[in-house]
Amino acid sequence: MTVAQNSAFSSLNANTTTGNSTYNQNIIYMTSSGFNYYDNTPALVKNTKFGTYTKVSDNPLTIKYTINKGVKWSDGTPVNASDMLLNWASSITKYNDPKGVNFTSVYAGTGFDLITKTPEISDNGQSITFVYDKPYVDWELQPIVNMPAASTWELAGIDSKKGKAAQDAVVKAIQDNDTATLTKLATAWATGFNFEGMPSNKAALVTDGPYVISKLVKNQYVTLTANPAYNWGPKTHVSKITVRFIADQTAQVQALSNGEVNIIYGQATSDTVKALSAVKGVTTTTTPTSDYEHIDLTFNNKGPFDPATYGGDAAKALLVRQAFLKSIPRDQIIERLIKPLASNIKPDNSQTFIPGQDGYDASVAANGSSDYATLDNAGAKALLAKAGVKTPVTVKFAYANDNPRRAGEFQLLQAAAKASGFNVVDVGKPTADFFGANGLGSGKYNYDATVFAWSYTSLARTGAESQFITGGNSNFNGYSNKTVDADFKALETEQDNAKQIALLQDVDKQAWGDAMSMILFQLPDVTAHSNTVENVSDAPLVPNVFWNFFDWTVKK
Repeated sequence: MTVAQNSAFSSLNANTTTGNSTYNQNIIYMTSSGFNYYDNTPALVKNTKFGTYTKVSDNPLTIKYTINKGVKWSDGTPVNASDMLLNWASSITKYNDPKGVNFTSVYAGTGFDLITKTPEISDNGQSITFVYDKPYVDWELQPIVNMPAASTWELAGIDSKKGKAAQDAVVKAIQDNDTATLTKLATAWATGFNFEGMPSNKAALVTDGPYVISKLVKNQYVTLTANPAYNWGPKTHVSKITVRFIADQTAQVQALSNGEVNIIYGQATSDTVKALSAVKGVTTTTTPTSDYEHIDLTFNNKGPFDPATYGGDAAKALLVRQAFLKSIPRDQIIERLIKPLASNIKPDNSQTFIPGQDGYDASVAANGSSDYATLDNAGAKALLAKAGVKTPVTVKFAYANDNPRRAGEFQLLQAAAKASGFNVVDVGKPTADFFGANGLGSGKYNYDATVFAWSYTSLARTGAESQFITGGNSNFNGYSNKTVDADFKALETEQDNAKQIALLQDVDKQAWGDAMSMILFQLPDVTAHSNTVENVSDAPLVPNVFWNFFDWTVKK
């Protein structure tokens, strides 16, 4: 079976700042396994064939995870507690220090920080027990197994140990707080699993899921072959899945029409929908997703939105940011680019809730988003005049320039913002580079504003924490607000639903008040598949259409 997605695969580790993309997560989902996953309702489904977890105590919150015997990495090494211990170590702030051991994990500063005591290993290395200092609201949704400990050791090049000996060495380094060894492991964990073609070191290819990567051609396709040993999760029905990287949606439709691909999925346009209507033998669906498009402004690059540009004058920088948000033609973007896909799409007016979610309406009523409800060139001009800045104000704008929708968004913004007194300069990159090692989140991409989508992989209350908190590894724009930091810290341990909502509503209000970002809309997911394949269905959470790849079948 062959599937088309918009952009290339580049990493088997989506928990790093540079590997955390939907396009990587799709492939990782099909090549990995774990304690649970979401179906398309979305409800959390436990995978007891992989292992089990038990709440041992509520006070202190204590969770014991046990991986079943027989669960193996694709090189034959057992999946065990060493892998769970490495995942914990890679996720805590202590080991995400730019001046020391630095795994660069997107989970740094989140719930794993509440586990300050090194977790204990038991049951001959099959179990691990996490003891939280305080109850953590999203404990069940944290990733528990990520990268293989033995492969990480091998990629670090510390010595020749492999398999169990390497796993034991990783455990010892963590238990002994051996920072010299952990520094090497962190580098290997963060970079060793990044590759755009087949890696020379096969340790980088080791996975624990139903498929393994058997072929990868840079910027073209990845082929996944069924793992013959896999029996610790849902049974698959297709021996080989190839995912082609086709940025142009029109080309995706043509490939589907020609029978070159069976499923297409990604950043659809009105032309895509029109073209699909003419293709016979194809089923097309449009599904609301949890992904949301947004424009972020950079606070820490000495650009037009950074107080440092104005000698530390935060009030002046805020006025310029507010002026820019007033210059975003959100209604035009939705009307021209999105409504042809889904006519009921409306603007999204919350930084922390999606439309229809409990708390959204009340948050929107009080968060200040109404100040930016429509394009307001006159209001923007007045704010720039009040700031006393020379116009036009140059804004370097980053986006995936081979994505037709994002290109359209840039063009509409550039024209609208010009009337306010902004010179919006194109610094876009192709998708593979935009999300690549030197792109978004790398610290090597110089831009003042950017557009992309955040994708929810779970229903975790703290799911967006690393995007907002000071120094968060998904906080790509240098945003910092002490109240927001405190709100998320409180949210981590808050058990009352109403109070959880109130904390997120305050984050929403603070973010709009700081003019840090403009939320545009929820992305509609347009998926089409040939009628020669069965059991294809979409889901609101990432990995979207891939959620039940194990059910896919090809008609004989």
